[in-house]
Amino acid sequence: MECACLGPLQRWKEAEACADAMAAHDAMTGTAHSGFTGHVCSPGGNGQNECPKYGSEASVISTCLQQMWNEGPPPQDPCNGDCFQKYGHFINMTNPKFKKVACGFAKPASGALWAVQNFSP
Repeated sequence: MECACLGPLQRWKEAEACADAMAAHDAMTGTAHSGFTGHVCSPGGNGQNECPKYGSEASVISTCLQQMWNEGPPPQDPCNGDCFQKYGHFINMTNPKFKKVACGFAKPASGALWAVQNFSP
């Protein structure tokens, strides 16, 4: 894959508590993105990627985020509907409008780690 050639995103500290709350909400409901789509807190961001039910923080990075990146660029622009369902993680990670990201984590009693990444301009 060619270089996306984008600068790093800024850490969005003031939104991390909300990202944690969204991860906890999703772990409780067992449904990815339910906290984001349900607007359970703010600031929630303008896009979200999620790694549900992972074994460790390291596997979130080495497996989940890598799989999202490996989706690669979509074959069409704009990429809506089914296209976004297939390539949306990569689109969020490379959206030039997004300048900051808040990462949230929850580890319920089951021990499976839920991690969200909320993106914002």
